[in-house]
Amino acid sequence: MRALACVLALLLLGSCKLLDLNRNITEAAKTGGVAGQVAHREKAEANIVVFALREGTDSWVADNYARLVVDNRFMLRLEAGQRYVVGAFVDRNRNLLPDADEPATVSPLPFTVAQGWVGLTRVSLALNADSRLPQHVADALQALPKLETKPLPIAVGEVARLDDDRFSAESGSMGLWAPLDFLAQVGIGVFFAEPYDPKRIPVLFVSGAGGNPYEWRAIVDSLDRKRYQAWFFVYPSGQRLELSARVLERCIQELHKKYAFKQLYVTAHSMGGLVARGYIQRSVEAGEADYLRLFVTLSTPWQGHKQAAKGVEYSPAVIPSWIDMATDSPYQLAIFKRPFSPPLRYYLLFSQTDPKASPETATDGAVAVSSQLRKEAVRDARQVQGFTETHTSILSSATVISTYQRILRETDR
Repeated sequence: MRALACVLALLLLGSCKLLDLNRNITEAAKTGGVAGQVAHREKAEANIVVFALREGTDSWVADNYARLVVDNRFMLRLEAGQRYVVGAFVDRNRNLLPDADEPATVSPLPFTVAQGWVGLTRVSLALNADSRLPQHVADALQALPKLETKPLPIAVGEVARLDDDRFSAESGSMGLWAPLDFLAQVGIGVFFAEPYDPKRIPVLFVSGAGGNPYEWRAIVDSLDRKRYQAWFFVYPSGQRLELSARVLERCIQELHKKYAFKQLYVTAHSMGGLVARGYIQRSVEAGEADYLRLFVTLSTPWQGHKQAAKGVEYSPAVIPSWIDMATDSPYQLAIFKRPFSPPLRYYLLFSQTDPKASPETATDGAVAVSSQLRKEAVRDARQVQGFTETHTSILSSATVISTYQRILRETDR
């Protein structure tokens, strides 16, 4: 009966969401990509186009392109299982064609695109002033201006306001139910609430399933802007959590290379705690966690959610992140294999609607308290504190915000 109730609840959410989910899952199975960087000596505002050519029966065919925006890096969405070459050119006259006087290059070796985004092919390109394309590549690019691009925006320090449409509740819902659409329309990466300031400590906020940066507004408004600066990890919460953790790791790596910040504070809500811990675990294993000083989680289902497993088993369409949200999933076990150690300080804040409820039945309206208080998470916490709040009201509670400010002060000492 519970399994039936789970399916009925999904259906009540609307057939359109399920159709979007099915379509996204089908498209994702056919999709992969390539990522990399382009070294060049052009001016910072130069218009550089990165292109992908798919191997056809008799020739190469223009498939997709993107313009470099952030730190000379790119990511292209391509068709899984197909062979490609990628290249780049300086498009000075913005006609989407490599003209005779414009530097251009193409990778020497073709590659086959793997399915999914975890095993991205990595390519590094270099644009020299005298480099040009072979004629057969230039010929294939004649179709580029007519091509409908399939964008995948990546943010690595893009400045955006909290009321940006990309940070709305509707956008967060898209990230859960249509993750591929989210990647194309919103993107993925770390956004800044204001331009970077080396004198202030960055505080990274990570939302949970269906979440969005705007829901952090009460906590962000409480920050001392003379001491802290707010960052937000924006990602499609419907995709597998390991992938989100990997992307977050790479974004922070790039930001650290660029700004060399000495400290980073991380604050996560709900499923965002699982993503953030995955990122922290990867950083620790890579020896790149010295600047991680504070980790605070609010209402995180550390032991997953029983309904996630039922959704995977019985739902007519499965959100990929449910697989990792099932109780004691391999992802959860992996992120707890290494305890936290100094200088990182971890604070676990949990929520419950009825503090008198038994440990077996206590909940915050969405997540069981028993999941929030997983023993490994409690083990690692410097402090565990509960609040009489719902799963969402914990983000705007005056008592919680006061506690959060105290935690910041303690860490700053």
